[in-house]
Amino acid sequence: MKKISDPKQVDSWLKKANIKDCFSTPNLGFFIYKYDKGEQITSPERKLEDILFVVEGAIRIYGLRDNGTISPVNQQNAPIVIGDMEFAERGNPAFFTEAVTDVTCIALPVSPYEQQLHADVRFLHVLLHSYAEKLRFFAFVDAPAGTIQERVLLYLQNICPAHELNGIEAAVLQLRCSRRQLQRALQKLCADGQVEKIGKGRYKLLPPIE
Repeated sequence: MKKISDPKQVDSWLKKANIKDCFSTPNLGFFIYKYDKGEQITSPERKLEDILFVVEGAIRIYGLRDNGTISPVNQQNAPIVIGDMEFAERGNPAFFTEAVTDVTCIALPVSPYEQQLHADVRFLHVLLHSYAEKLRFFAFVDAPAGTIQERVLLYLQNICPAHELNGIEAAVLQLRCSRRQLQRALQKLCADGQVEKIGKGRYKLLPPIE
């Protein structure tokens, strides 16, 4: 992990990701964390001292079972907020987070600004949106679906931005199925005219035929 405090680089990323639009509190001191592929970003054993805005790259979220094996939770591409739940609960992260690719985060240390952040309505709205996205995902995970095809349709309808699946690996993790099962389901949905392949590993939900 590399920490960057250079004001020019920090300001460039803040503008690129529109991070200042997430706050009404002025004069916040941000910095940058850069993680290499495979590096651990958060751990339940380590208190998270910052709010992290993932602005580039993909992350994998997972837990560890009692026998030491990995329990996958989710995989997401930027933009993502890490530390929202910890800010509200003042606890350690519930899961491990790992960089699937090289990852860039804009970081804001919580401790110096905690009082202001709790009164910053714009920032609190950003956290509410982040909470809602997480709740939506976990509600989807628990939603009953009779077949893999039905699960893929629910995923495209309720989870994927713009109703587009972009990346087989992340979808396999989120759908709790094998790559073969997912590919078969997508082929069937394409043949039925419910889904269209729009690129390598990319599929779009089609509107119902009237």
